[in-house]
Amino acid sequence: MRLLSHPLVAYLMAYTHLRLEPLRRRSERGASAVEWAVIAGITVAAAIGIGALIMIKIRAGAAKINQDLPDTGVGG
Repeated sequence: MRLLSHPLVAYLMAYTHLRLEPLRRRSERGASAVEWAVIAGITVAAAIGIGALIMIKIRAGAAKINQDLPDTGVGG
């Protein structure tokens, strides 16, 4: 008689499979959560980078405007 065809071994394998299946599904959900965290991190990093580029352009434009305006000596 083969060991794997023994009824007790078949029962233990089925029982183990039944108990491990929910854990496998949970780990898939965990991986999905990690994937979402990575996607969110990349998106935030891209938004910060784009925002920094926009601020650089705005400051450069403001500095150019300030240089182009004549100093009237009026103010503050």
